[in-house]
Amino acid sequence: MGYLEVKRDHLYLCFYLEEGQEAKLLKASSGKGKWKPNKILNVKGYPEPDAARIVEIQKSGEICTSFRGARNFHDTAQTFLSYIGHEMTENSLTIYQRGENLLVSTCFHFYEGMSVISCESRVENTGVEDVWLYGVTSFCYGNVAAWSENNPDFGSDLQVYYAHNTWSEECRWVHRSLRECGVIPYGNLSYDRFCIGSHTGFSSGEYLPVGAIYHTREDESILWQIENNGAWLFEMGVATQDYRESFLDKKYDQRVYLALSGPGMEGAFWQKKLAFGQSFTTVPAVAAFYHGKPEEGFQALTAYRRKRKIIKELPVIFNDYMNCLMGDSTTERLRPYIKLAAQAGCEIFVVDCGWYDTGDWQYTFGTFEECFDRYPGGLGEVMEEIHANGMKAGLWLELESFGIRNTKAESLPKDWLFMCHGKPVTDSGRYHLDFRNPQVRENASAIVKRVVEKYGLSYLKIDYNLCLCWGTDYNSDSPGDGLLAHNRAYLNWLEEEMKKYPDVIWENCGSGGLRMDYALLSRMDIQSVSDQEDYRIMAMIAANCACGVLPEQAGIWAYPRQEGDMDETAMNMVSAMPFRIHLGGHLTELSRERFGLVREAIACYKEIRADIRSSVPYWPLGLHSFDAGWLCFGLRSEARIYLSIIRRHDKRETLHIPMENSFSNVRLLYPRVTDGEVCFTDKENRILQVNLPRQNMGCFVMLDFA
Repeated sequence: MGYLEVKRDHLYLCFYLEEGQEAKLLKASSGKGKWKPNKILNVKGYPEPDAARIVEIQKSGEICTSFRGARNFHDTAQTFLSYIGHEMTENSLTIYQRGENLLVSTCFHFYEGMSVISCESRVENTGVEDVWLYGVTSFCYGNVAAWSENNPDFGSDLQVYYAHNTWSEECRWVHRSLRECGVIPYGNLSYDRFCIGSHTGFSSGEYLPVGAIYHTREDESILWQIENNGAWLFEMGVATQDYRESFLDKKYDQRVYLALSGPGMEGAFWQKKLAFGQSFTTVPAVAAFYHGKPEEGFQALTAYRRKRKIIKELPVIFNDYMNCLMGDSTTERLRPYIKLAAQAGCEIFVVDCGWYDTGDWQYTFGTFEECFDRYPGGLGEVMEEIHANGMKAGLWLELESFGIRNTKAESLPKDWLFMCHGKPVTDSGRYHLDFRNPQVRENASAIVKRVVEKYGLSYLKIDYNLCLCWGTDYNSDSPGDGLLAHNRAYLNWLEEEMKKYPDVIWENCGSGGLRMDYALLSRMDIQSVSDQEDYRIMAMIAANCACGVLPEQAGIWAYPRQEGDMDETAMNMVSAMPFRIHLGGHLTELSRERFGLVREAIACYKEIRADIRSSVPYWPLGLHSFDAGWLCFGLRSEARIYLSIIRRHDKRETLHIPMENSFSNVRLLYPRVTDGEVCFTDKENRILQVNLPRQNMGCFVMLDFA
């Protein structure tokens, strides 16, 4: 057949599809650059590059003909596939290939008006012998960039963006050139690679499953996300195709590849056996293409995420945990917070963990019965008081875990639990429940039904606080196989429960933001972004978080401290205002003036929150480093920009923010108490000059375009 081009709004794809040869993706871009299919040809007379294949399969019995070092990507395909046909619809392209005892279908999904594709592959065993899979890519693109003699610094013009995401230090973005990442072609070989990933149930426990590649010379970005609530892997390296006719003849082709996948043998210890007729489908991976820098390109991922999950309302939430009762609530302790949260303008009040026991409440949950020592009149009395104060009620649950000190823990059947070599897998005082088991799902459903109906709940905070190893080897081909099957069963269960309770808001939490992925967030309504207790660090996390989660899904703590002042209170609120306000902190200890600042922020938020769902993230200063002195995050629409501007520890009192468009008006929305202190000038030169006279001070402003 030859070349197949897909041309959409802001999207260009070119495939090479020829019977008897492997299907290849030759070009993927925003469509802005100049490119023709015949430009991809290597050395005259040779076929298209092997590195451009659309799927990489690792399985047992391969006859490896090319050394690959530690990489998961071969220079030459080891599981050779042959194109046999394709199907094109308005919104998808499915390419079919055959290999020895395999039928492989790779599906690319398109989205109207978006420079985004999602991709997954299905591998079916059509032979009589069992096939053991060790790894299958979800998305593979082998022509990110090509080496040429005119580009001796190959790799220096490719910037790799990724985010460290450990507990309470989420969304710490860095970017380095591919060479600085250690990937350097040398001679006719390069076995270097750069990879990041996760192998546990904490899908974002080390890194966000999101990243970007920026080609500085072409001003083109590829942004990606892997949609799995467990293990995943991102890998880049250089693939070499050798055309030498003699040892001294240096005819070879080198190209940068990008491979996105779910669990595999490396790290995640995933193997999957396919008997005749059985199949395996990869987790979805998403790639967005943008003409410009990644900071701008995240608007493409934002549009795609909004296609997956529509958030209709953005109620203000009070949660009694962070910098407040910290899991030690009682009826008497909650009463003043309920009244003050209502006075502040909160619309939902959430009772967090610890409501089911005293003492070792971190290790005794699982059955989720109310603790009458904490609530002598029952937890229902607390919920009635929440409702009486005009707010909806919410409650914390952790349904994939079971505390090891719960009285029923020892009697749990072993097929309810993650197991390894016949022993239960434990972490953080918890057993891990296995949602492949229908009895486990039924038990979780019964808990949800009981608490929602008994307490009249409108909000569930679903937490996940254990970092187990690879998974479970019980009734699975490998621990990684058990974890993936559990994760998929949990997602299916979650969808069913959300249909039962369509008016309940479901919060996704994993020790804060350690399970911040769009397998879960395409279903859940809101994400707890961090457990960070220091408002100064929380401000940085908030300012970067829209790369990983929709602004209207990002729950940001605002928790004024007992010992704080007016600036500290305002900065807490400013951090959360472009997102979802999770109010916490010791409201009972605030002065009248500081409490007034909280009320003012929430009132302001209610005026602008409808715009959050239709605006795109905007970083006029770029993504922030962990130690950034000034922070500036914005939401941009066609008519205006909202900016959250914070001075942390920087000695400079003045910040100059370059603006892409002229603006006619700058208005300080919050806090009004700083009128006269916060100065804005120089709008004629498309520069917003902001003066904040003190450290740890913030403001929230609106700019109208000229």
